Amino acid sequence: MSLLHPCPYCESDKVAVEETDIGGFVAACPCCGMSGPEGPFKCVAMRRWNELCAKMCRHCNVHLVQANKELRKKLHELESGNDDVELERVDDA
Repeated sequence: MSLLHPCPYCESDKVAVEETDIGGFVAACPCCGMSGPEGPFKCVAMRRWNELCAKMCRHCNVHLVQANKELRKKLHELESGNDDVELERVDDA
């Protein structure tokens, strides 16, 4: 199961997290160009994308709830100092 909701505009499942020019992360659709809110970690950008999609796509909430639970778990592990979590932190500017 993908942790990212498909694009609510074009329904593409090719949504990916990219690093921004200022060092944050954002989930974006390469097919139509829609992007979600920026986050300091990949999992935060993913969660924000899914939350945005939940507002736009109510019938997908079951998928989003599960994906966001997994992302919250990864963020908690990261914040707890678990070195095995492979997520990048962006320093505050």
